[in-house]
Order: sequence, then C-alpha cells, then structure tokens
Amino acid sequence: MAFDLPRIKVTMLMEHEGFLMWYAKKQGFDKKVGVNIDLTILDTNGIDMMDRHRKDPSSWNVTCVTSIPLIVGTNQMPLEIVGIANDESNTTGIYVKPDSDILKEKGWNEDYPDVYGSPESIKGKTFAIKTLTSGAYMLVKYLEIFDMDFSDVNIVDLAGKDSIIALEKGEVDGIAIWSPDTYLAEQKGLKLVSTADDVDAEIPMMFLVDKEYTEDHEDVIAKMLAAYMMAVETQIENPRSLTKDYQKFLRKYSNLEFSKEFCEYDILRHSVLPMESQLKLFEKKAHGKSSIQRLESTIASSLMLILYDSNTSDFTMTSKQVKNPRFVTDKYLKQARRILSNMKK
Repeated sequence: MAFDLPRIKVTMLMEHEGFLMWYAKKQGFDKKVGVNIDLTILDTNGIDMMDRHRKDPSSWNVTCVTSIPLIVGTNQMPLEIVGIANDESNTTGIYVKPDSDILKEKGWNEDYPDVYGSPESIKGKTFAIKTLTSGAYMLVKYLEIFDMDFSDVNIVDLAGKDSIIALEKGEVDGIAIWSPDTYLAEQKGLKLVSTADDVDAEIPMMFLVDKEYTEDHEDVIAKMLAAYMMAVETQIENPRSLTKDYQKFLRKYSNLEFSKEFCEYDILRHSVLPMESQLKLFEKKAHGKSSIQRLESTIASSLMLILYDSNTSDFTMTSKQVKNPRFVTDKYLKQARRILSNMKK
C-alpha cells in the first residue's frame, strides 16, 4: 500500500521536467520502485523555489531548478545536486513584437547566424526578465555576442506571463522567457529573436536535495530518481506517446488550453539524458572536476556579470560566495541504476 512506502516531498515547476515527474507519479512508477512521491507542481520560478526552502526547510525535500537559482541556493543552504532532469536550452528564448527593429538584421555576428539583432537596434532597449533566472542568464549571453552588457540596455524585473503583457502593451521592447510561456508568446504573435541554444547558453535542469534529508534517506532519493528515469525512458522510446498527458498536465496546473501541436513540439525540443549519459557527466576524472562541476563553474562567472550589471540593491553576493556548487554526487544515480537493472531481470 502507498501509505506503507517511504514518502519524499518533491516540488517541481510547471514545466516539462515537472510533467515527467507528474507522469511518473500518474503511471505508478514511484510505487513500482518502492517510494511514495508527494508531488507539488508550482507555476513559479527557481528563485522562488530557493526562497521557499530558505524560509521553510520542510517545504520540500527535492526540487529541480536551472543553474542560476541552483548556484544561488547552494551558496545559501546545504543542498546536494543529484541528477539532471532535462535541458531547457531550446525552449528558452528572447521575444519581441513583430514590428521591432531588432528583427531587421540576422547573423550580425557570423558565429551566431540564427540570432536577430545588432548593437544599434538593441542599445537602449528595455528588456523584461526575472532576475537571477535562466532568462537573465540567456540575456547576458545574448548581449555578449554583440559586445554589450546590461549597462547598454534597461532591465525590468518581471516573470513570464507578466512580461508578455508588458511587451504587448509596449512597456518593454523584449522579454526572455521559457516554456510553456513561450507558447503563449507565440500565440499572441510575438517573434523569437534567439533561443538560449542559439547563443550557447546551456540551461540544464538539476535535481537538488536538502543536504540534511540525504543523511537518512539515500535509498528514498535513489528510488525517486529511478521513478523519474522510467518516465525519461518513455520519452526516449516514444516521445509522441506523451502528448495527451502533457496536455492534461498543462491544463490542470495552468487552467489554460495548450494545443496538441505545441505539446508534441515542446516534448521533442526538450532533450533528456539516459542514465549512462548522466553518469558520465557526473564522473570525476582523477583529481579534476566532473563535467557538471565545470559547467556550473562557468555559469557562476556569468552570474557575477548578472549581479554586477543589474545593480540589485536587495541581493548581495560576493565573488567568494559565487562558486561551483559544493555538493555534487552521482551516488544516488548509481543506486537508481541498480534498482532499474534489478527490475528488468
């Protein structure tokens, strides 16, 4: 019975990775591996997830955020990175209105042929981003290819749907958002300037576990990852089979109707990593860093630029605090691999 199984509190964003966890729960994958996932889905952002846990450590045992909130969180709280949920690089983008002069030039920087804009059309523009999120990170990387930074534009701190409204009203000139808000932007006729992938901004979603929770719950965490990886395997084997369930998920948590075409498109654009690929990324070679640690260290450098350029008065972080996360481990993934292997015997 479900109530006899160990319980783990998992809070996920209303995004593709949240859907895969929801799907794992819906299919009973958690029960099959011997854990009861107590799942909460929130339509918010990674910084809010970190704030919730800082104010109330019991709010979740596990969450999943992108690298910028992750780096902020791991420098303020004892958290451990235990796995990768998916990659948001193809589903995070900068949007403008159809008549924006930013759209008049494409490939200004020949190394980035698919990116719209030029220094002349971007300088002085106002962009809406949610501070310290993947949207802010992407805008930094976008401006970099034009030899620009936040000092060349104006920044307004707004999240997804609110930023779309602001752009429609002409209060801002551009927005940096992620799926599924990208669907709403495209529905309203807004135009894509660049994806994160177009400007080499890697946006992996990472599983974070409360460090204190890990002390007595290693097997529970491993079982949760095993259940999630069963959903990942479903996507790898037959992604289109998830379309109807993705529609149901988005309708349930957004109260909006998303088309079958978008749901299929969005699933296909979200890349997921099978178990062996994840373990390779987490593997440390000799005394060096793992690929995950190197990535987080690189993104931390961009975070310093975000903090420096945005001149935030309500958030202070020194260069010593911004570093690659202290706790990165593959031990739960290895346990999850054993669980899944034993189930297939």
